[in-house]
Amino acid sequence: MAESSLKATAVSRLDGIQRMLSTTPEGEKHVLTASNQTGRAMVLNRPKALNSLTMPMVESIQRNLRDWEGSDLCDLIILKSNSPKAFCAGGDVVQVSREWKSGNRPGAMKFFQNEYQMNHHIATLKKPMVAILNGYTMGGGVGLSVHAPFRVANETTVFAMPETKIGFFPDVGASFFLPRLDGQTGVYLGLTGQMLKGRDLLYAGIATHYVPSERYPMLEQRLLGLGTSDFDAVNAAIEEFVAQPEDSHIDYSLAEVRDAIDTCFQYNTVEAIVQALEETVKAANPTVTTWAQTTLKQLSQMSPSSLKLTLEQLRRGAQLNIQQTFAMELGLAEKRLQSHDMHEGIEALLVRKSNDAQWDPATLDEVDVEALGAEYFKPEYQYKPGFVHDVAFSEYPH
Repeated sequence: MAESSLKATAVSRLDGIQRMLSTTPEGEKHVLTASNQTGRAMVLNRPKALNSLTMPMVESIQRNLRDWEGSDLCDLIILKSNSPKAFCAGGDVVQVSREWKSGNRPGAMKFFQNEYQMNHHIATLKKPMVAILNGYTMGGGVGLSVHAPFRVANETTVFAMPETKIGFFPDVGASFFLPRLDGQTGVYLGLTGQMLKGRDLLYAGIATHYVPSERYPMLEQRLLGLGTSDFDAVNAAIEEFVAQPEDSHIDYSLAEVRDAIDTCFQYNTVEAIVQALEETVKAANPTVTTWAQTTLKQLSQMSPSSLKLTLEQLRRGAQLNIQQTFAMELGLAEKRLQSHDMHEGIEALLVRKSNDAQWDPATLDEVDVEALGAEYFKPEYQYKPGFVHDVAFSEYPH
């Protein structure tokens, strides 16, 4: 075939693909699917926005989960990203804030309802799901992955729950999973938004496996062709690709400050935590001293009301089952959308790209924790998440 004819054929095919994409619903464009034998995969495909979750994406993911869970032709589900920079950097809270401020409050709340329902569905899925993480895995991206029984990180994976910096609180089931991390690690991560990278996720209990990125294609091929929904078999297949540290040294970035984390974050008031950190600045160990100074600076940048709300949320979440935590978070989300700080934090950090948010109240002393508790924590809330499976456990089953 002549070169000009080949070019014409290629252009024609490209035009066809572009026409197809132009008429494809947004959710399906941003959540691609693939299948191989009895394996199914969803591929997050919104790279310019670091795969931040929109309502159509949430609906598309949930639709696929329902279809595949009910299909005898599907044994295993993979969730991954097509972006080297991000698995998913969070939910599209900028759009949620705009919806709320424009008067479409039910529309804003619908996003959280659908998202939390999806998170709970992942946690209670009857078939094995493997989240293959790379790059930024934050906020809503954590909710997409942390509830799955298998969570694979690589050297590029970056975890964070930075919600207190936008005047919100760690949601997507953080009330359940953060308090169940080792010691006070989850409270530390939830209040400060501290990032963890690579093997850190494995050592902290956020990832179940560590696989170098160059092995990801082989891992995916192995899983998609596995042909079983046996959880032990899936685990064994992933274990074939894991990488151990080159020496016996555990390169966990929090290792040297783990005791200090437990000491400082054991308290039930933010003021007591701050006081403990101020005392820890005087520690003989320079690494611990530097950590305490950095942590104090981190906390000083966060919304004071978000900090107090988050601490109470996590303490309560430790005693709740997974359904109760999502119900609580949906109620907290509605109340937080009524606050000044959430919209101010989103506007400052995500729209203006600055760290100049003007919090109200501006200091911890101005936040009355008893009044905050009475306002936010109710026995019943107006909005209910709704659950695909009526399953409520207090510890992850896998």
